Amino acid sequence: MARAAATVRQPHPDRLREAERRPPGYRVITVSLYTPEAEWIDHMTRMLQRAGNPKANRSLVIREAIARLQEDLQDKSPQEALQDFIAHHVARVAEP
Repeated sequence: MARAAATVRQPHPDRLREAERRPPGYRVITVSLYTPEAEWIDHMTRMLQRAGNPKANRSLVIREAIARLQEDLQDKSPQEALQDFIAHHVARVAEP
């Protein structure tokens, strides 16, 4: 018992506060997707891996999609961005 008590790590709260002060490089978020969307992301991930990118993952696919959306919408007003979202949604719903 004495040996176990002697080797117990003492908490260092300053270490935790230091991590809070550093700006994070990324954030983990949760996003809800429909099954076909999630399956497509997994398909793209596997395709990229087979094509030679062993580090391809879902995050890479999602980040690339976001980058492309940012490029598409960067010069649009909020109203134009809304109209773009509506037009793309209507086009997807109308597809057979």
